[in-house]
Amino acid sequence: MYNMEKGAKFMSRLDKLLALGVEQPKSEQLLGIVFESANDGHSICKWHVTPAHLNGAGIVLGGFTTAAADVGMGYAVMSLEGMEEHFTSVSINTTFHRPGNPGEITIDTKVIRNGRTMLYLESELFQNDKLLANVTSTMMKLPIKMTH
Repeated sequence: MYNMEKGAKFMSRLDKLLALGVEQPKSEQLLGIVFESANDGHSICKWHVTPAHLNGAGIVLGGFTTAAADVGMGYAVMSLEGMEEHFTSVSINTTFHRPGNPGEITIDTKVIRNGRTMLYLESELFQNDKLLANVTSTMMKLPIKMTH
């Protein structure tokens, strides 16, 4: 279940989902990501890395690192005031600085620019106060189709 950051001056899409008690998606549960907070286009998540997240060399698999950042990006976008659209990644780029190991990794994400149709984001992943990776993404806003 999610934890909701208190004190927001508006009700974001994320606030609405949290208020409804919507469960964390299975993909996030599978990765071991725990939502900490999100407000005004900034999110913090914790990723609990286990041996199941490691590659053959015994370090965190790069694709899992990118996926973990993508989760943090979703929370950052949903915390924006007035953000009611769906959104999807157009591109995502990961730069690795050091290998990740089992344990806790912090995912710190910010919306850098919120345009009319595109969003630009950056995540930094830290383990033991050391930068593991920077992940940047361009996302496209998609209108929510109403069903009758």
